[in-house]
Amino acid sequence: MRRPSCLAAGAWVLLSSALALGQTDLERATAREAATSGRSAFESGQYEKAIDQFLRAEQLVHAPPHLLFLARSQAKVGKLVAAHETYLKISRETLKPNAPKAFSDAQASAAQELPAVDARMPYVTVTLQGAPIEGVKVEMDGSPLAPAMIGIPLPTDPGQHVFKASGTATSDPLTVTVAEAVKQNVVLELRATGVPAATPAVAVEGAQLGTSDLGAGDRSPRAPGLRIASYISFGVGVLGLGVGTYFLLKAKSTDDDASKLFDQCVAIDPDGNCGAVRTEYDAKDSDASSQRTVGIVSTIVGGVGVAAGVTFLLLDANSSGKSAQQKTPHVTPVFGLDSVGLMGTF
Repeated sequence: MRRPSCLAAGAWVLLSSALALGQTDLERATAREAATSGRSAFESGQYEKAIDQFLRAEQLVHAPPHLLFLARSQAKVGKLVAAHETYLKISRETLKPNAPKAFSDAQASAAQELPAVDARMPYVTVTLQGAPIEGVKVEMDGSPLAPAMIGIPLPTDPGQHVFKASGTATSDPLTVTVAEAVKQNVVLELRATGVPAATPAVAVEGAQLGTSDLGAGDRSPRAPGLRIASYISFGVGVLGLGVGTYFLLKAKSTDDDASKLFDQCVAIDPDGNCGAVRTEYDAKDSDASSQRTVGIVSTIVGGVGVAAGVTFLLLDANSSGKSAQQKTPHVTPVFGLDSVGLMGTF
């Protein structure tokens, strides 16, 4: 990974000059200086500075070598998730037939180095239990996690992380230390927000699920609430699947438009310096990526909603068959993205 500094600096100057024909003289000169400074910082072990310099160079002038050294620096400081994504971006870029050799060399190096980063990557699976999860928000290190991320392995940087749930139910902050190349489970114990400690568990559950009479006849106290919850879950599921399908189709259409613009750009100038057409192509490509992400997340949320609706219906049917003379059941749902279960006595 090391090269003589003088050769590296010279190659960077030539590379940036060949690539950045669409930038101003000041931007090109600044990008060359940032790249040279970043390479020197990397060689001297100043990886945080190298990250900053290569990010600046890439913002001014796109070049796979910028991203390659950015990924290497990120991996050095343990930012494995960011390094993985940067390596992947290099590997997936479609280079033009006449692209500089430095570009293809950077792409080949990225493909070779990515597996080593992936081998170091730890994963954390966050699950919730102890209370209904509707209206619960989960944070990791102060940043919210999307509902679709709960219950599946999350690629994580090694080190210390803090998890917490809040909303209709809360949890105590849970601090975990994650080592490289491990898979770890994080279970957040939820408790309903604003419920007095002396309130009986059965009464609390009845209140949460909308049951007004806990002792009447042969009816189960949870059945009406479970039925309502199933209807809501099915509604969320159908809506999520519909939104996901719409955005996935929209992403396909936007991708097609971007491909047409790319062909126009190449027809104007094989080097890609086609002014407004290139700008429009980049915008379309970015829109397609965003639409695809929204489509995938919405589809996953829709699937979870349908699965939860089926579970509530089954639980409702089971509750309806219980006799009033039996002991009052205590059930605690446990939900994950790809699993739904129950804990308690029946």
